[in-house]
Amino acid sequence: KLVRACQFENEGIWNNFAVSAECEKEFPGSIAAQISAFQKLLVIKTFRPDRLETAMNNFVCEALGKKTIAPAPLSVKSLYENDTDCFTPVLFITSPGSDPSDELQEFASMEIGRQGYHELAMGGGDNQIAIEIMKDCAEKGEWLCLKNLHLVTPWLATLEKEFKLLQPDKKFRLWLTSEPHLKFPSILLKTSLTITYESPPGIKNNLQRTYQSWASTFEEGNLLKSQILFILAWFNSVIQERRKYIPQGWSKYYEFSYGDLKAGETILSEIIESSQGQLPQWEIVHGLLENAIYGGRVDNPFDMRVLKTYLKQFFNGDIFQGAKKLSDIVQVPRAASIKDYFQYIAQLSDHDKPMMFGLPPNIDRSVQRFNSQRYINLLKAITAVGKEDLKFDREMWAKALGPILKLWKSIYKPDGFRALKIKPGHLNSEDPVEAFTYMEAYSMLGTLQKINETLSSIAKVIKGTGMLTSRIESEA
Repeated sequence: KLVRACQFENEGIWNNFAVSAECEKEFPGSIAAQISAFQKLLVIKTFRPDRLETAMNNFVCEALGKKTIAPAPLSVKSLYENDTDCFTPVLFITSPGSDPSDELQEFASMEIGRQGYHELAMGGGDNQIAIEIMKDCAEKGEWLCLKNLHLVTPWLATLEKEFKLLQPDKKFRLWLTSEPHLKFPSILLKTSLTITYESPPGIKNNLQRTYQSWASTFEEGNLLKSQILFILAWFNSVIQERRKYIPQGWSKYYEFSYGDLKAGETILSEIIESSQGQLPQWEIVHGLLENAIYGGRVDNPFDMRVLKTYLKQFFNGDIFQGAKKLSDIVQVPRAASIKDYFQYIAQLSDHDKPMMFGLPPNIDRSVQRFNSQRYINLLKAITAVGKEDLKFDREMWAKALGPILKLWKSIYKPDGFRALKIKPGHLNSEDPVEAFTYMEAYSMLGTLQKINETLSSIAKVIKGTGMLTSRIESEA
């Protein structure tokens, strides 16, 4: 039916679709009126897979009635004020090149002071030190950030148990960062507020996130500083987004981060202040950004040439004076208010064109093919899970296990068990009766925790908010 409706034998009406760089906008009018949005997606998948990623994005936006499906920029301040408390760790799942610790440290300095924020990178044998710092911070109401937990997954069960035994001050916060890891303990994932933290896709989203981080410190009314910071934000976004074109864009994945942006902001602000309202000496700007900040991450001669070219292309007098643009459609705004920059950025396209990076238009084809195939594989995996889910009777599980879950919820009070503090010295007591009692109590706590984890997983499956796995099925 779809094949007949599309009239593929009529080559004349499909010529524009076949050769257009944006074929999703070139469906023959007579055909587009007869087929659905999803059927258009199937046609593009079959005949123009090089545009499938864009077509999928447009389809989802149309189905949801949204202008964009890009998530709003993450605000640590909003996260802290609306979603966190002293009893729940905040776990950031990071991707290569994204690290929330710099942004978190900056916010902590404003919120509780630099002295009240502590940070420790795991993986160096500092496990016991981390426990002691956590206890101290919980008592004093300070913040602790433990980084790179994926390097110490066997120890995380101990961290989780020690955290549950705390009686923290209401100001205490525990922040955790980790890359995805197959052996990451599920119970820590379930008991934490889990946030996916990654570099926002697309130049527009990257710019929005940058200005979100600058919102509290932006100097209103300083035109020269506002403009050079916009150029820095654009430069930072371009070199990060160029990574999606590896190996044509960069030869490898360079971990340009928020820390680089922050260092660049500090240096450029100092240069502008010392220039007394005059344009800065561009050679100094190029040299500092190249040698002191961004260039330190680049170890390939070709990539270094690209970096230098960007610096000379963006940081020059012609850009400031409006004689040249940052790209074909983007010019440095003559604005000194952060509100004006937010409005300007909101008007930019959600989709990046290769020419914005100085790359040929056809390079986007291979990227879209790769990404769209990855999305399709993920959809297939989700479908497979859905079929497994059909193997059990949800109503039967609810009827048989519902009373047990209800009873457990009424008798299990985790706050009461947190008050039981069993220390290593108790287990090694010289009094055999006392040691035996504490050992039994310790074993009881572990058993109760395991039972609670199992019943919580079963409850989520029955409600439809959890995934049915072979382990949960066997335990049920």
